[in-house]
Amino acid sequence: MFQCTLCEKSYQRKNHLTRHEATRKADHLVDTQQLSSSCPLCSKAFMKPCVNEVTRRHIKTCAKKLNQPPPPPAKPGRKRHSCELCFFAKVSCDRNLPCSRCRFLGRQCTFVAQEIPSWDPSCSAVASLSPSVTTSRFGLRDSGSFSFLQHFANPSFQGDRLAIGETAKCSVRRNLETLNSHIEDALVPTDPISVFNVDFQLTSFPSQIPSTMPSFADDHSLQLSPDTLFPSKLSNQLSEIMTELVETSKSMGLGGTGMLGPLDFIELSTLLGVSNISASISAFFHSLHWHLPVVHFPTFDPGNITNPLLLSIFLSGATYTIPLDGGALPFGIFDVAEEYIFRKITDLSILASPKDSSHLLSTVQLIQSALIIEMLQFGQDNVQTRRRIRLVRHPCLVSTIRSLGIFQLKRRTAPTVCDERTWMHLVAEEVCIRIACWVFLADGFLTVCFKNHPSISVFEMDCHFPWSAGLWEAESASSFSRIAMSHSTDLPLPPLKDVITQLLETPLGNDPIPWSLSVSVEHLLILIYAINSLAFQARSGLLRYLSLDKIRCASGNWRRIWDSVIGLLDKDQFLHLGYPKHAQELWWLLNATLDATGRSDVNLRYMDNTATDDLGNLNEFIQWCHQSPP
Repeated sequence: MFQCTLCEKSYQRKNHLTRHEATRKADHLVDTQQLSSSCPLCSKAFMKPCVNEVTRRHIKTCAKKLNQPPPPPAKPGRKRHSCELCFFAKVSCDRNLPCSRCRFLGRQCTFVAQEIPSWDPSCSAVASLSPSVTTSRFGLRDSGSFSFLQHFANPSFQGDRLAIGETAKCSVRRNLETLNSHIEDALVPTDPISVFNVDFQLTSFPSQIPSTMPSFADDHSLQLSPDTLFPSKLSNQLSEIMTELVETSKSMGLGGTGMLGPLDFIELSTLLGVSNISASISAFFHSLHWHLPVVHFPTFDPGNITNPLLLSIFLSGATYTIPLDGGALPFGIFDVAEEYIFRKITDLSILASPKDSSHLLSTVQLIQSALIIEMLQFGQDNVQTRRRIRLVRHPCLVSTIRSLGIFQLKRRTAPTVCDERTWMHLVAEEVCIRIACWVFLADGFLTVCFKNHPSISVFEMDCHFPWSAGLWEAESASSFSRIAMSHSTDLPLPPLKDVITQLLETPLGNDPIPWSLSVSVEHLLILIYAINSLAFQARSGLLRYLSLDKIRCASGNWRRIWDSVIGLLDKDQFLHLGYPKHAQELWWLLNATLDATGRSDVNLRYMDNTATDDLGNLNEFIQWCHQSPP
């Protein structure tokens, strides 16, 4: 029995006693200043816990007596007790201000109510595919129509502008068994016999410590981890990465990237340690991977990849996790990693044919790492970093891929029933095709958001389209074959430049384009970026032969395909992951720019041809789209 401490009533259940104490607190206590809430219709007062629900129930009774409608019920389920970032990442929060996770990430820590508005640019960037029905000038709906772009361009938002962390909350649950097995294999000591050799001397330990580690004045300050005592392939690789990062930071000079000094090996070791490897890699594949799916998760083996790719994936995951050893992201580490990777890109020697995937493995992984670090850097809210990526890094990456001929790469065979070996070969080809397509997407992103003149011509893209997400995420050759069989009747898509040509040349109202139902949301994202890029070049006078009427025709054909395809994908588990779900925003933006072109009453900086690193122009244009009268 549970008895009230202030009266003689007792209850069989504790929650009944709690409700009694919350309801009768006013009768028990004379000090009414302790009361948390009171009925607006009578003098009855209530205190925590359960004050909201208890008050609502009481008001419901009072409202009936006074012939007034009862208040709405409280939202079911447990109330949110974590800060916003921890809530969306589904991790525990210590509720400090800022909490330990936000302090580690260098983010603003905010606590919000459980009832989140449908759109708040400070707390969510995940758009619905069916926005509200209030229409405006350009066929746009409410501000949710530009939910991602508005989130990205909002100058008041300071944080992950690319909304990569938001994806983790709806990420597909992965089977991590194979990944964990690969990590365990890579963590086996390189000299297993030494693990069982108990006859060792303390004086032998320092010989296994990397030469770049500083000496210690006191013996008690030397703390040797198991990785130091029994080094594994993965721990040796991480040690090499840390050494290379320290050397790179030293060569960059002081103050060049806002750093006060070179990176410290000991500080790096608390972050880039084997204890954090599993969590960081898993976090990468649950967040940034969906926005940049150029690394094949089912065959990913962290023990058999190059240092640059391991570093970029590790840093991506560490951005959205808290290291187990309590290490924080050292200041300037992203700039150093960027310099480290792009130095290798600059020095890259072309020694193999792009069709010979076995000899291209290290080159392909280097390009993958450059793409990942490029996107990570765009997530940082730094104008100088954006400018460096836009003017230096991205053109360098495009030039490298162009010289490898990847923009013209075509598959030798279509996805079909295959064995393990053939599947691996198909995956190797697909990785190169995805590199071409997602570099093209990055190029279009710079054009749409920063009016950067395209580094890649749409008509240069003679490669095949990437697989759909279902084929790409197939966990084995058997599951891949099963999915491939279900799409065996689909018409093959022409190369990107040919698809764009058909969209430009097919009059609106004609019969549907034959291959349109073979298109996936990833394909539609690539196509709408391509049309936006062509529209920018046409408005700028760079493509005088291409009229805006042709762009409008392509836009209409794109929307017709989107409407026919999106209804078939409502239950697709991959539909709401990554940027493809925002493709319709880019269509709205395209039509808004076409409508505003040539109008004398429109004087917006976004409509000029000058490149910028400031997001204010895009934000101003989006606001105008919603506020401009019909």
